[in-house]
Amino acid sequence: MQNYSNKGVTLIELLIALSIVVIIAGYSITSFSSYMERQKLKAAGETIFADLRLAQSESIKRNRTVYLDFETYEGGWCYGVNVGSECSCSTESNCQIDNVDKVKSSERFEGITLQRARFAGNNDYTAFNPVKGFAQADGVRNGTIWLQSNDGTQLAVIVNRLGRVRFCSPTLPGYSNQCPTAP
Repeated sequence: MQNYSNKGVTLIELLIALSIVVIIAGYSITSFSSYMERQKLKAAGETIFADLRLAQSESIKRNRTVYLDFETYEGGWCYGVNVGSECSCSTESNCQIDNVDKVKSSERFEGITLQRARFAGNNDYTAFNPVKGFAQADGVRNGTIWLQSNDGTQLAVIVNRLGRVRFCSPTLPGYSNQCPTAP
């Protein structure tokens, strides 16, 4: 009598293992996709934050008012920084500092929408005063920029009258949820 040892797997065992792998992979892809959406949203907010701070510091450095203008258009949005006057980021070479274009657009942040950029007086721009860097050039220009990712996560970049820039989010972990009314 021969003793055969069964060292293989049955078809049912293989299907069960495969099913478990597919379920875990599906969950991982969904989680990774949400993670990437949040990272893009944070990158867009931090880029706007950096450019607001740039506008503020350039205003003090140059002793001139520096503007940061937002625009939305079909399929996207943009903003630009300009010394001395408002600018249109959708017009080539219109937003510049020292003859260098200072324009950012939604093309850099695929899937991130600009829900609203509103400053005092219902304007779509803010301006920094050259004396102390306050967001008060040509009147009060404090306000909020609202961004949203494809999965509905929101992030707000807030500029107060003193020129302080901060973040908040009603839906993003790790950020203050003390936000103005969402758009």
